[in-house]
Amino acid sequence: MNISRASDYAIRGLVYMAKKPVGTVCFVKDIAKNTGSPASFTAKIFQTLAKNDIVQSYTGIKGGFSFKIPPENITIRMVIEAIEGRVVLNRCVADKSSCDNIVNCDVHFMWLNIQKILIKALNSYTIADFSGIETRRKEYEKWVGFLFRG
Repeated sequence: MNISRASDYAIRGLVYMAKKPVGTVCFVKDIAKNTGSPASFTAKIFQTLAKNDIVQSYTGIKGGFSFKIPPENITIRMVIEAIEGRVVLNRCVADKSSCDNIVNCDVHFMWLNIQKILIKALNSYTIADFSGIETRRKEYEKWVGFLFRG
């Protein structure tokens, strides 16, 4: 499974915005420059984020984007799913009817468990976490807690 460039640029662009003072409207050209993404691609990505109510879009000479949701409430899963759609490791996890052998399948149960772990991990990180609001020590404690809580 690969995260698309669009999702990567979206996350990096939102992290860039999160480092700005609350309420700052960021210009597409600045987000693009900071993420290394072409401005036209960045504009499309952020319009998609706006359609999914993650950012607010402003038009005109002072146009750009600001957060509609605080960065600490935007999970990495929310961003990826806004750009790519539902995160699913295997089609049988999303739709049991897609597999004729689900009752006798030796790996379906494992796919379900891995899917749960992946979703839990993507939900456990926010844009605020990625922007450096938490320290490395807190990051370490978070993963230790995640791994040993089950």
